[in-house]
Amino acid sequence: MGYLFPVSEIFESIQGEGNRAGLRCLFVRFQFCNLTCTWCDTKYTWLKESGSFKWYLPAELKGIIRQKGIKEVVFTGGEPTLFSLDQLVDPEFNYHVETNGTVIPTLPIEVQLPDGTMIKREAMNKNTIERFNWVVSPKLSNSRQKINVDSLKYWVGRDFSTFKFICSNDADIQEVQQIADDYNIDKNRVYIGLEGVSQKSQLKPEMVDKIVEQGFNFSPRLHILLWGATRKK
Repeated sequence: MGYLFPVSEIFESIQGEGNRAGLRCLFVRFQFCNLTCTWCDTKYTWLKESGSFKWYLPAELKGIIRQKGIKEVVFTGGEPTLFSLDQLVDPEFNYHVETNGTVIPTLPIEVQLPDGTMIKREAMNKNTIERFNWVVSPKLSNSRQKINVDSLKYWVGRDFSTFKFICSNDADIQEVQQIADDYNIDKNRVYIGLEGVSQKSQLKPEMVDKIVEQGFNFSPRLHILLWGATRKK
């Protein structure tokens, strides 16, 4: 049958966070993730039985994206770099990828998830993926995950990527500072958002003051402010 993409949901909304916040986009959310972050708000995408999804051939998925007609397309998840995103490119569209930063797209991968699901793909085309807007979200210790050193070094060395961190307290902001120092990440490329899925969780001006004082960009989480934890927003 050929290569297939597992898709959890496709929906139209605004980009809620990162360096394109407020942009009207079409979101393609893939099923399956190689991490299990404690505060994840899309746990229904982790594994085969976590939530419902549908398999698509590349041509089918490209056709749906083309039919929607929204020129800004966000690949999210789950973890979209587990799949051959370069097969979905149409020159008339702009692509954004939200990744946890643990996978290098230009290398082939073969991953077995905790439920036994095997995911395998070839290396993505370097020239194709360099045209994407990559939002890389390394996980802090508050997620109970570990940073993949080799992958993070890859992303730091690519000028088409920015970095987004989710913080819940002052210690998290200091951890971002330490990571930026350790990996020589330009603070102009770093966006920090506030952890939580309630509107109240996003209204912490004292934390935003500290983010700005540290020299980082603040990433509002507009979808949470507007709709809370509502799916497909």
